[in-house]
Amino acid sequence: MVGVLMRTKLRVLRHSFTGTRAAQMVSGATAGVLAAAATVWLVLANGDRAGDMLAIVLASWVIGWVVGPMMSGTDPGIRREHLALLPLTHRQIAIALFGAALVGIGPAVTLVALLALVCYGAALGGTAAAMGLLAAVLTVLLVVALSNVVVTGIGGLLHSRWSAALAAIPWGILICLAAQGWVVVVAVTGGPDKGLPAALTTALRAIPSGWPLAAVEAAGRGDWPVAVGALAGLVALTGAALLVWGRLLRRPVTPPVIQPAGGRDWQPATARAAIVGKELRTWSRDLVRIHFLAFALVYAATYTLLPLLIGSTDYLPLTGVFAAVLAVGASAHLYSSDGTALWQTLMTPGVERADVRGRQLAWLLTVGPVAALLTAAGVVANGRAELASWATGLLPVVLGAGAGLVVLVSVHVPIRITDPHRRGSNPGQDGGAIAGLVWLAIGALAVLSAPVLALLGLGRARHDQALMWTATPAGIAIGWMLAWGFGRLAARRLARSGPELLARIGTT
Repeated sequence: MVGVLMRTKLRVLRHSFTGTRAAQMVSGATAGVLAAAATVWLVLANGDRAGDMLAIVLASWVIGWVVGPMMSGTDPGIRREHLALLPLTHRQIAIALFGAALVGIGPAVTLVALLALVCYGAALGGTAAAMGLLAAVLTVLLVVALSNVVVTGIGGLLHSRWSAALAAIPWGILICLAAQGWVVVVAVTGGPDKGLPAALTTALRAIPSGWPLAAVEAAGRGDWPVAVGALAGLVALTGAALLVWGRLLRRPVTPPVIQPAGGRDWQPATARAAIVGKELRTWSRDLVRIHFLAFALVYAATYTLLPLLIGSTDYLPLTGVFAAVLAVGASAHLYSSDGTALWQTLMTPGVERADVRGRQLAWLLTVGPVAALLTAAGVVANGRAELASWATGLLPVVLGAGAGLVVLVSVHVPIRITDPHRRGSNPGQDGGAIAGLVWLAIGALAVLSAPVLALLGLGRARHDQALMWTATPAGIAIGWMLAWGFGRLAARRLARSGPELLARIGTT
């Protein structure tokens, strides 16, 4: 059964390599290969500190595998529902799905990255290099198993709006630590030249992510009980993960029940007002939107608060800007999240413009006040007028451009998302693969904010505060024009290619 499912997964991947899905797979593979190359380079370029650097990188890869699918979603191709009618126990289903999960770009790229263990072991001897290859394979098996356990297990806990928001907190913090972890290292060590404390290096090798490294180093010095014990620990932990996965698969797949909020009936005066009301209710009830929006806020807050460990408050005024940028990427699937319900919009003549404008306004009402509050708090905490001008200049252009991008990208780059009535209780998985949209939003916002950034940079170079403050009205004007222009383009696209958009979204 495992072999059959692995071959089936290969065929699914081959047939899904078209259009937007192909672009996402290529971009994901490229990013993964670059990360793998960076991992190998860190080992080859750090000499005596290669082991410590590898311990940190191994921990980052494990964290990425555990939390990544919760945020960017997964597309396993083969689900447990497909095997429901077969005479298999839940444990056998877990093993079969585990084999299918090993087929894909992620495990392949991770294995390439973990060849850094072989490079590191080669410096310690041929036996250590061979141990590194075995440890790399076992580590890939472990992270794939752990990833699926977390995705399946967390899904059983997210049955309410509060739990969907709270579940985003650890993922936002952990992923931010992977990007901003240098601050922690500097805070702990006092600087890059001093290296890691002995207690930290020991701890990094003692946790499961460090067991492969411990096995390689033990083999290099001939300490076979430790080497064999570390590998046995990887095998045992993988087996335990599969057992837990099998038990989690016993839980029936049922969608969460969200009770509608009470209140008086509201009769909108215009079609745009109706769309705004509908979207605001969706933002407060849809677990996928709540989860991703909470992740954006947590990531932004963690990113700007971490530098406080080294005494820097320079990032605080930009907290709202960072939150708005991430919210754009996490919201650029508005029409995709409608699923097959999009036909209701398409069957209403002449509603496209009102629909687009209503979604833009609802997004601004949802994200704008929070971003403004975070910006004001950061400016007050920092207390420097120069940095305040950066925040007040960038925030309006990011919000305006973001309000345009969320609809424009949504109609031009649709992604497949589980239809609302078929969703389970895992918003990270049900939300589809949004990682590509996040990176697209970050790149687009950087380009669209270039005029404001140029004013700010020129003012700083000339030490001209008046010139820097002109970025604020410029940001407001540019943001308004981008919101209006992109919204108009999105409405035209929806009116002309609405059926094609519905066909590309399909159902999952």
